[in-house]
Formats: sequence, C-alpha cells, structure tokens
Amino acid sequence: MLILLGFSLTPCFSAESNQKRNRGEAFYKLLNSNTSGPGNIWITFTGVGFVWDDIPSREDPVAAREQKWFSNFYAFPEIRAQAGIGEFMTFILESRMLSYKFRFGNLVAGAKFTIPNNKELRLHGFGLDIRFVRQFFESNPTLGGCIGFMPEGFVVEGTSMDAKFLYELDLLPRISKLPLRGLINAGARIPLRSDRLECFQYIFDSGIIYSGYGFDFFLIYSIEAFNNLTKPLIVSQKDGRKFAVFFSENPMYLTLGGNVRYDNGIVLSLAFPLLLSRNKYSIMSREDGERLDDGYYPEELKYGVTDPFDPWFTKWKLAASISFPLRYKMTGAEMMRSFLIMKNRRQNKWMDIDNRLKGADQEQDKKAAPKRKD
Repeated sequence: MLILLGFSLTPCFSAESNQKRNRGEAFYKLLNSNTSGPGNIWITFTGVGFVWDDIPSREDPVAAREQKWFSNFYAFPEIRAQAGIGEFMTFILESRMLSYKFRFGNLVAGAKFTIPNNKELRLHGFGLDIRFVRQFFESNPTLGGCIGFMPEGFVVEGTSMDAKFLYELDLLPRISKLPLRGLINAGARIPLRSDRLECFQYIFDSGIIYSGYGFDFFLIYSIEAFNNLTKPLIVSQKDGRKFAVFFSENPMYLTLGGNVRYDNGIVLSLAFPLLLSRNKYSIMSREDGERLDDGYYPEELKYGVTDPFDPWFTKWKLAASISFPLRYKMTGAEMMRSFLIMKNRRQNKWMDIDNRLKGADQEQDKKAAPKRKD
C-alpha cells in the first residue's frame, strides 16, 4: 500500500542536486549492461501477487461455484541486494523468502560483469550475468501434477545455473532529446541435476525503456524456452506419465511497467506481466485425457505421450517494489544521464516561458491599438 501511495505523489525535483541513480539497475527482470559502481550498495524489496486457478475450479463446476476467489490468490515477498565491486563487477544476492504454503522459496547468488568502458555514457554496452539458483521445492502446486511445472514457470529442485549475455543500446549520449534504451538479455538456464539436464532452457528478455528525470516506462518481452523449437520436449515423470511441451507452450510474458524516482535514490516500481503462451493439441482435462487414449491427437501419440499438457501458468502478475541505496557514491555515467535529462526539462520550461511572454506582448499590443470609430 505504501508503494501504491508513492505512485500517487508527485516527486519534488531539485535543480541544484544530482539525482541518485543505480548505474546497474534492472527493469523488473530485465538487466542493463552496466554495474552498480564501486562500493555502491542497493537494496530492493518486491511483492509479487497473482490469482491462479486450482484443479477443482477447472474440472468441477460445483467446486468452482463454492470456491471463494481469494482462495486462489498468492502473494510473495522478495529481496535483492546489489554491491558494486570495482568499476566492472556487481555482486548479487536475492531470494524469495516466503513462497507457496509458507515455505522458503529460493536463494540466488551471482555476479554481473561489464567491459571496461563504462565510466561515461556509452551508445553500446555489453555485459555478462552469471547466477546460481538454489530452489527448495518443485511441486505442490504444479500444473496438473507435472513436477517442476509451477504456476510461474518451470523450476528444478536443487541448483541451477543462469548465464546471460547482456546488450544495451542507449540513445541518450547521441540524441539527448530521445532518452530511450533498448535492452537484450539472452542465455541459458542449466539444471545441475543429472535427471533434469534435458530440461535446460533458453532465456531471452528484450525491452525498450523511456526514461524521464523522475520516471521510467518500460515494455518487456520474456520467454523461457525448452529445446523444442522444431519438435516438442518429451518429459517423463517418475510415476510413468509422459507428456509433450511444444514451443508455443513455453512460459512467455509481455510486461508493462514503470518507475517513479526520487532525488534521494528511492525508486518505486510497478510491473504487470501478461501471459502470451498458447496451447497446442491436448489440454490437461479428463476429457482430453480420454481423447488422447482414443487416438484423437496423433501428433502427440507418435512421441509416445500418455498424458495431455497445456501452459496453465498464471495469466497475469503484479509486482510492486521499492529500491534504495544503503551506500552511494555518484558515478560519472549517471551524473551525465541526470544532467542530460535535466537539460531537456529546462529547455522545455524555457520554451514555455518564452511563448507565454510572446503571447502576453501580443495581448498588450491588441489592447494598445486604437479602436476604429464607425
């Protein structure tokens, strides 16, 4: 509620001070190519909420009528810490502290690196992000009992490694009146469990960001894709079940969001991911299970599939966060960013005043002109 209240307030900007900015900031889960700056420490608290149907509400109309809407509502707290180490590295530690059924969710540790030309704004930025994810469970709840396929995507209990190449196109240093950035994160998520190696995923996020002095707007496309572009991934469960995941059924989201910035470094953020995944062939229902047995879906039967599958991930999420510096020293790049964006604001104000003065002069000329006598 405090974060939502902050969005209703208009930040007070000081023309005499430099706004504190995180040089290595993220826009929801999309990373820029830079690092936070030597010695800088940033903390981010996030709350993620969504509504997700359970099995009775999909298959049992009576249970669906009796079920209250809030029984399907989930909300989880997350925390992230970033610490700049030298000019070209950031250490990252994050966690979903509380997850489904009040269990500890995950713990993530890693580092982000960039090439050594980041002391000033750069048109092209390149980086590398490597993280190790310790996931503490992979079931309950799941999509129709498919182990690992949870409401927000696919996870593997144990340790996985995420490695992503980062690219950033920043137009501000070339066209100061166009504060746009294009970001691309591309890499892979590799489970470090022998029985799940075939379930590695390609990770791809891309987005465009418009940054004003006290606000940002962003649009992000994300996909976590199995190796199933040309043929489906066949997943076998320990209970003997076997199902197919086609490319359109990979977790895909389009995220709309924005930030509100304050001069002291506090950033309030809202992000609204929307599911884009689409089902192909059978869905997880009793009727389609019977149809599959009867040969109604030959495209799946030729792979030896015994059970249907569909991308029954959460259709939307709402993520609200607050970020602030624990320790901060202004970096040259972000000082220049604030200056260029501030310069644009001053130019706009000067033009407004100039036009108003011209309009006032014209009004005075009209009043001073002699009236024509009939």
